[in-house]
Amino acid sequence: MDSSITPSYKNVEIITIGDEIINGQIVDSNSAWIASFLNRSGFEVDKITSVPDDAQSIFRAVDSALGSSPIVLLTGGLGPTKDDITKHCLCSYFKTKLVFNQAVYDNMTGLFNKRGLRRINDFNRSQAEVPEACTVIVNRKGTAPVTWFEREGKILVSMPGVPLEMMWCMEKEIMPRLLNKVQSHPILQRYIWVKGYPEAVLAEFISDWEDTLPPELKLAYLPQRSVMLLRLTAKNNDETTLICLLETQLAGLRSRLGSAIFAEGVKTLEEALGQVLIKKGLKLALAESCTGGAVGARLTRAPGSSAYFLGGIISYANELKQQWLGVPETLLQTKGAVSKEVAEAMAAGVRIKLKSDIGIALSGIAGPTGGSAEKPVGTVFIALADNDRCLSRKFEFQSDRLGNIEQSVHQALILLLDYLYL
Repeated sequence: MDSSITPSYKNVEIITIGDEIINGQIVDSNSAWIASFLNRSGFEVDKITSVPDDAQSIFRAVDSALGSSPIVLLTGGLGPTKDDITKHCLCSYFKTKLVFNQAVYDNMTGLFNKRGLRRINDFNRSQAEVPEACTVIVNRKGTAPVTWFEREGKILVSMPGVPLEMMWCMEKEIMPRLLNKVQSHPILQRYIWVKGYPEAVLAEFISDWEDTLPPELKLAYLPQRSVMLLRLTAKNNDETTLICLLETQLAGLRSRLGSAIFAEGVKTLEEALGQVLIKKGLKLALAESCTGGAVGARLTRAPGSSAYFLGGIISYANELKQQWLGVPETLLQTKGAVSKEVAEAMAAGVRIKLKSDIGIALSGIAGPTGGSAEKPVGTVFIALADNDRCLSRKFEFQSDRLGNIEQSVHQALILLLDYLYL
């Protein structure tokens, strides 16, 4: 292996391997994470390809990728079972053979011992067999090693598909090696959250500002249902120059949009809302019925959410709406659990129960059963209460159960955003 080989530029193609991806059984989160990580490190992704556990498909994908990109990253197909064929395909492509690697085997036995396992069967042992024409990188988080190939100025790296293992290998082993191989300029990004503008209206309003952006900067519109996320990317120059360009252009955008910008520097709506809640010094509590805790799960994805989110009550049953949230039984009987009045009572009740500044509640029919002519599947009431008032909205979503829940969660966050800027 010629360690002096260096790609002439820093573009990357990602290939994810697995029948479960192609069949839709799992979402390919690996490629999204890898692309984001590469971007932060100054690399650009040209293409992302997913292929099944099929030798011809893998061979064609590798050949195509190496024909157009100097760096190719693969994940998946390195397990101990017969359907894991990635390394066999790479042996065929690079015209090499499998050989036993003692370091990989020793790492495997160490991991097994930590897990209280003593026996390594033939399937497990096969993971210590690696292509002879590669550099082997031991995976300290799992049994499948990373294999690094170099040929004719190109690099191909095959990684395990288990997300936590892949992330560790990328951060600790692969990226340091790539940075040693490639002179990488930084890619800097800034995120700006804007309220009150549909995409086309916003594009028209800031078009003259956008037209003056220097060639190093690129603006992307990322609609998020009712709000807009703008991403300003800077590249192809030294970091000091890019930072200066970004700040100069952002100052112009802030001047143009004013209070329509409600958060900056974060990628998700929950993080953006967290910025506003912290700035205003407000605490939030939730009462969830049809969403089953999904709003709380969304909010707590954001680091530091304990600064503004106190907790929630999942009051799925009517008895718990009464006992925990103080919803009157007569209200449940006359209006029904899925109603404006009950949602408002839940919001007020959880605010008092958990001693928060704001209470948000959701009650609805996620489906696929439980609907009626008056309240069809997808009917959801979302309410917000503070010490002085209560706001509520009715929605009739037209999706399946998971889609109705997802839209309910998003609209709960939008209601909170609207309240914070009333």
